[in-house]
Amino acid sequence: MRKWSLTLGLLLSATSVLSACGGGENEDAAAEGTDKITIKLMHRYQESNIGKSPEDTAVLDGLARFRADYPDVEIVEEQLQNEDYSIKAQALAAADDMPDVFIVPGSWMTNFVNNEIVLPLNAELDKRPEWRDGYRAGTLDAGTRDGQVYGIPIAAGPTHLIYYNAQMFSDIGYSEFPATWEELMDAGAKLAEKGINLFSYGDKSKGYALSSWISALTDRATGPEWTDSILSGGGAKFTDEGFVKAIGIMSDLAKAGYLNKDLNSVDADAMVNYYFEGRSAAFASGIWSAMNVVNNAPEAIAEATHVTVFPGIEGGLGNPLSSSGGAGVYYSVNAGVEAGDKLEAIMTMLDYMTGADSARLMAEAGGFPAYDPGEFDRGKLDRVALEAYEASAAADSTKIFDLWFDASVVEVINTEIQGVMAGSRTPEQLAEETQKAYETFLAKP
Repeated sequence: MRKWSLTLGLLLSATSVLSACGGGENEDAAAEGTDKITIKLMHRYQESNIGKSPEDTAVLDGLARFRADYPDVEIVEEQLQNEDYSIKAQALAAADDMPDVFIVPGSWMTNFVNNEIVLPLNAELDKRPEWRDGYRAGTLDAGTRDGQVYGIPIAAGPTHLIYYNAQMFSDIGYSEFPATWEELMDAGAKLAEKGINLFSYGDKSKGYALSSWISALTDRATGPEWTDSILSGGGAKFTDEGFVKAIGIMSDLAKAGYLNKDLNSVDADAMVNYYFEGRSAAFASGIWSAMNVVNNAPEAIAEATHVTVFPGIEGGLGNPLSSSGGAGVYYSVNAGVEAGDKLEAIMTMLDYMTGADSARLMAEAGGFPAYDPGEFDRGKLDRVALEAYEASAAADSTKIFDLWFDASVVEVINTEIQGVMAGSRTPEQLAEETQKAYETFLAKP
């Protein structure tokens, strides 16, 4: 077994109760006396979500089309819920028993590459330049290490958009979402007088703040060069003014009373429900929330909802209209799959599942594909979903910190931000604790 991290090592005991589905145990088609190729596929997209989730709809449609066009390729498919997938995939990775094709979140990629679990795909992609070059800028990045591509991205997943009730803002004198921090705080005060929170916020799961707030606000304050320096160990620090300022913006909103008081004890679903109930005038979330508004918001709320991004930060070094985003989830291939017909079939299958046709369907269903869909029928999109798509396409995509920072650093930020938002910690204290964790990470051999 390959060397593995302690976290995954602890999952070894779980492998005894999991069915083996590793690519290494596939019987060779030639040995069976048949030309049929068998591909074992494990992922977290489910038929029950077709028509509800743009990603599930598009990916599974692509798989169905591949099956129809290539009947001699047998797909042994396992569809799992997100949490179940995470547990099983890590256990199989620890046991060196992964299937042929599987999902790898960007935050796992370094471990999977270092432990030689995933196959470098540059040579295969170079055979298919039109497909390879169709992915949006930056979407291959979190699946790439040292110039080698190890993952095929699925959705680009902008994580920072502002969904707001235009009628509520109109009622307090704003014909559009506030364009400056001063205007935003003024709107918060006027909404508070009416018993309405400026934003609803839900970080019970520890991750919402980093994904939908901190990543985008930090880039606004520091510019992308700061993030690149952090990732490369180039001298930037979490105690730098820009990062502290970004955390301070969030702290100021909480201290002013412009967020729901139970912000750390409710999850993202409850947060959105607060908005649906009219308890808040806005919420920050990813593009996935557009279809939630379309499908589940009361009619009056849906009609009043528009989509934008957070206002720029005065004196900020980054693009004031940027949004944290990029691909966060990838399809990877087992490192044990050798060049030949089976690998060719796998790459064709992944083209069907993530390439041009899948991307158009995902966009028409309200998602934001990693592959540029080009022209698609925008008339199929509800107005809110179209606004979310257009806001995502217009914004510069910046790195989602929880996909790029080491897990030890992410854990400190996720824990400390809850204290900041509750008023028991300061932005400076969060920055100091994060810097300590970062320095420990840099010191590792």
